[in-house]
This record gives sequence, structure tokens and C-alpha cells, in this order.
Amino acid sequence: MKRYENGKISIPHKQMVELKNSGKLNLGMFNDVAVKIADNPDLAPKAKASGLAMHFWSWVAVGQFLYSIYWSFTGLWWVFIPSLFLMGAIHKANKKGTSQNLLFEAERDKEFYEKIRKLDGWNYEVDETTAKKYLKK
Repeated sequence: MKRYENGKISIPHKQMVELKNSGKLNLGMFNDVAVKIADNPDLAPKAKASGLAMHFWSWVAVGQFLYSIYWSFTGLWWVFIPSLFLMGAIHKANKKGTSQNLLFEAERDKEFYEKIRKLDGWNYEVDETTAKKYLKK
């Protein structure tokens, strides 16, 4: 299977679901793109859970870091150092989780999938024979 990014191929929703269910396609999205989509009310899926989860975990990451700064002044001065790394890990996991949530929504929500497809936001991993049918000219 070969990876196609940045709008080299474009597969309509119905065919994407069929190919994915038959194991001939893996749908993907860059994590940074997923965060921008989840933050944009015009692009986000109808189900708001992915955006809410993303914002919740962002606040958890920032909150735990701010709390560690408080602890640095009132007790254990070094606590903010591991907390900084923890904030980075939460942020990285949050971006990946947001991407996975949007991929799940893409299968269920045709309108959302097609919006992002028009913007060339999907990455497809598919064999070259199947990809030839959907190459953009």
C-alpha cells in the first residue's frame, strides 16, 4: 500500500467506507490539521465531542503546569520541570486523539468527510491499482 497526501487522490465517501471496510484503505489526517479542523466551527463535524475533548485535555495540560508553578513557589521548587514534560506529552497525545476522533467521525458523517475532502485534508493509504481510479488530474 502506498500513502497519498495533499489531495493527490480524492475518494468519495461511499467508496471510502467500502474500501475501508474491505481492508483496502486506511484513512489518515495530519495531527496539526485535525486540531485546526476541530477548532473551526465551520469545518468540525456535527458531533461536538472531539472538539470538547480536545479543549478539555488542553485545559488539563495547562492547569497541571500552572499548579506545578504554584507548588514551585510554595513547596517543592523542582516540580515544574517534570510538569513541563508532562504538559508536552498531554499536548502530543491530545493532538493524536483529536485526529483519531475525526477519522472516526469521517466514517459516520458523510457531510463532514466531504467538506474535508474538498479541502484536500485526508491522507489515503491504498494500493496503486485502486488509487489510479481516484487520481486527481
